[in-house]
Amino acid sequence: MLPGILSTALITGCASIESFHAAPRNVCTGDIVNVTWQAKGTVELTSTPPAHQTSASSSEGSAQFVVQESTRFALKASRLFSKKTALADVVMVARESKEFGDLAQCESPAEGVGLALVLKDPQVSSALQVATVTNMNARPIVLRKENVRVAIMPGQTSSAFSTQPAAGAWEITAALNPRETCDEALAELHDRLSIRIAFSCRE
Repeated sequence: MLPGILSTALITGCASIESFHAAPRNVCTGDIVNVTWQAKGTVELTSTPPAHQTSASSSEGSAQFVVQESTRFALKASRLFSKKTALADVVMVARESKEFGDLAQCESPAEGVGLALVLKDPQVSSALQVATVTNMNARPIVLRKENVRVAIMPGQTSSAFSTQPAAGAWEITAALNPRETCDEALAELHDRLSIRIAFSCRE
């Protein structure tokens, strides 16, 4: 475990943790993770497994850690007889996959259902590359990122975006069926479009 980080003097009142975050959440070996927090009381920051500490602060501040594997950070705040704990996980995702999506909307003109999906810190590390992308929707989609555009059938996996950075702007479009309205398409899709990205790490 890392040594406890500095504390504030005890003041009448209960311990509290207003915020505690670790970013990016999905990382590669050797990435720098920024941990930020705001708390009241005596604070202690630890990690499992222990991560290399490069900076530290008091009960309100930030620290940077170089991670070599999936890591759980824990912040504990105590004051008098009260204690609070918050957890933040970062995950090594190379050779694994994660689903990303959001609420879709009708495109104008109403030729289909679309979603502009932007992946960035704190979701993904800049070191993460795409291995494959899988269509998680009940109908075919057209997926675009930078200069790559590919049609993917439901449940199908494509390597067309291989080695592109995972971070950036993705566009997902699902066409309407003949005589289908956009509202009907949204109902079939449960108002959501999503893709599953399998990652690799930049050499």
